[in-house]
Amino acid sequence: MTVHHDAPQDPHPLTRRGLLALAALAAGGVALSPPASPVRAPAGPPPPAPGPTAGPTPAPTPTAKPGPPPWHPRDPRLTAPLKRAANTRGAISRFEGAFPALNVKAAVPLPGLTSAPAPWLAVSIVGPVNQLQIVNPEAGAPVHVVSIAGSHNGGIESMAWHRESKTLYLCTGGDLLSWSPASPKQARRIGAVPGATTLYELQLDSSGNLWGGTYPLGATFTYAAATKKIRVHKRLAADSDYVRRLAIGPDDTVWAGTGSRNPRIFSFPADNPGRRTEIQLPDPMPNGFISSIDVIGDRVAVSASDIPAQLLLDPATGKWAGKVERVWAGRRTSGATGGARAFTVSKGILYATDTATWRDAKLGAVGTDAPLALASNGKQVLVASQIPTGLRIEFFTLATGKVEKVRTVSLADGEFTIQSLLGHSDGNVYVGGYMGDGLAAVNPDTGGRWNSPDDEHLVNQIEGMIEFDATRSYIGSYGSADIISVDSRKKDGPEGYVRLERLSRKYHQSRPFGWAANSRNVFFGTVPDYGRAGGVLGMIDPRTNKVAWVLDGGGAGFVKAHSVIGLAADDRYVYGTSSVRNGYGIPDTKGPAKVFKLEIATRKKVWETTPVRSSGALYAPKLIAGWLVVADVEGINIIDPANGKLVRRHRLTAARNAAHRPGWANADIAQVGDGSKVVHSATGTTTVIDFRAGTQAVIGSPKGRQRFGPRLAATPSGRVFGYTDKTVLVELDLLPRPAAPKTKTPVPTPAPTPTKARPPKPAPAPAPTPSKSAAPTPAKTGGA
Repeated sequence: MTVHHDAPQDPHPLTRRGLLALAALAAGGVALSPPASPVRAPAGPPPPAPGPTAGPTPAPTPTAKPGPPPWHPRDPRLTAPLKRAANTRGAISRFEGAFPALNVKAAVPLPGLTSAPAPWLAVSIVGPVNQLQIVNPEAGAPVHVVSIAGSHNGGIESMAWHRESKTLYLCTGGDLLSWSPASPKQARRIGAVPGATTLYELQLDSSGNLWGGTYPLGATFTYAAATKKIRVHKRLAADSDYVRRLAIGPDDTVWAGTGSRNPRIFSFPADNPGRRTEIQLPDPMPNGFISSIDVIGDRVAVSASDIPAQLLLDPATGKWAGKVERVWAGRRTSGATGGARAFTVSKGILYATDTATWRDAKLGAVGTDAPLALASNGKQVLVASQIPTGLRIEFFTLATGKVEKVRTVSLADGEFTIQSLLGHSDGNVYVGGYMGDGLAAVNPDTGGRWNSPDDEHLVNQIEGMIEFDATRSYIGSYGSADIISVDSRKKDGPEGYVRLERLSRKYHQSRPFGWAANSRNVFFGTVPDYGRAGGVLGMIDPRTNKVAWVLDGGGAGFVKAHSVIGLAADDRYVYGTSSVRNGYGIPDTKGPAKVFKLEIATRKKVWETTPVRSSGALYAPKLIAGWLVVADVEGINIIDPANGKLVRRHRLTAARNAAHRPGWANADIAQVGDGSKVVHSATGTTTVIDFRAGTQAVIGSPKGRQRFGPRLAATPSGRVFGYTDKTVLVELDLLPRPAAPKTKTPVPTPAPTPTKARPPKPAPAPAPTPSKSAAPTPAKTGGA
């Protein structure tokens, strides 16, 4: 689908859209996205001339008022007290399901659910809707689709099937749930695991007890269905916040894998979790994770970060006993069937591995390099994988050595939670998804939708993005801190996306949150990898489309042991803000957040300060009227760019910095035009500030349903967008409602004497007030 561009202006009487456009011009002309980024309208044919119209001649288009005069250097209006104005209307346009997507997270075989020879599958997808889908491999659509209210933004983390009771256990966030074919349209909440925000790798022991791992407890837990009690065990290691991987052998030995520091294995009997054995990797590593554990035959197969092979552990001795060099795609295996063979896929070939000798037999080709699940009944192997519309299920017959049957299942679509936003000069608002892949866009004028192509495989969860000019944008993708260039002219094909750098390899970075641009270059700042402290600052040269340099403070971080989460730039300097929160799995650095100024030509810091002592994170810096404006969860801070000292704080929310753990994107600022207006959003309160008028106004009603998230985007035309209800893109009203006129209370008059005359007709109902724009027809609707 082609992205729609801004529609030609209709030369008819002024509407609310026209009023808002004039207000944006009066507030500061054209807003750049990002501020100070030189963006131009994309080249293209001129709009067609309007045809003849019947009826009266339309009224002339009102003449736009000239923009405001330039700011004075260090303009005092930014440091003057603000008066509180009436609230604005909140969201004036809603675009449900801004990022429709189908990203399958896992597929678990459900043997015994039916008497069919091929097991049904429990399928989980990423997002807050349609998270669980029960699939008959022979059917073309899910048999049951279940939405789990209040789930984690990423959906279901793990599932485990208990055949005897026909119960599917699943977890999302810190909650444990179950699904049963007796009540197939809902998932029942069992309870929360105390102290855990995320649960991992559900497994069952021979008694039917459910086990799992946790974060940040770094411990295992159990749920006994007989007693309906959840029990959390002691932390496995003082330096480990994660237990991500778990396996249970036939003798009920539990094998647990830790991270993100010094990843290693712990084993213990299921009936005595305190009797632990600690097993280091053959080559210990300071950071990373145990990424898979499988008990197969007489070995425990283990994979870990940055180790291609599967390591084999002898459970009887607790010693490492070799490895399998062939990489198992997705680290997935069918497990051993009859104690003899395990099935895996490598490079599109199905293999059988004799678990007594660990010798491979190549069986034949399958249609995937990335299986979601493998299951064998001794005669055939079911191989499930994802396709754009849902699942591809292949039935590989062992006797013939080939795939004899293929079925496809069209799954119910999901929606990604909004993770990042970009207002672009092409008229679209671009959206990145939490745990997502690819890029989406909404045209707020037409409601048109666009998604990056299915065969584009570089973009994952987008932490931040920026437009340099009409032809080139840049994306920071989570996982390996990938810096990705997007050619707007080629964005409908995979060739339009180029990875410039993978910062995880050399610099151990994970999340590129900070972005800024000047007339010549683009700059990025990052959050380090799991278990590490210290982000980097880098520069891209758009002329060569390459990363020109990266500064990492000698490995300690550009700001020592701080993440670099916000940037602003002019042609001489880069300014940035930090967070004491580093990679997951490591304590926050002590002390307040820092602000810095770097001279671009020399790559030397001019100053580094801690202007807001109460906050461990400062966000979204902007250069406005000779000041540096930065956000925290309490409001905005005006900083002198000459020396980094705090000049003024504007309190906007009821939150306290000390009550909130420092984050990476807990507050944001969107700049309209020259900064005459800015929008701040944090902790559910969103505020528009008009510096020239000296006012602040809450957008919507934070105590009601008009609560918006902390990610914002401004368009070049002066419109500001945010999100609500996780997946809904909204346009924000920036105009405070006028105060109701004061009227005197009328003196009551006696009621008239009744007569037989016909009573007067009631006054006609008022016509509905037109919205800012015609309601778009979204491609997909989501929850309100």
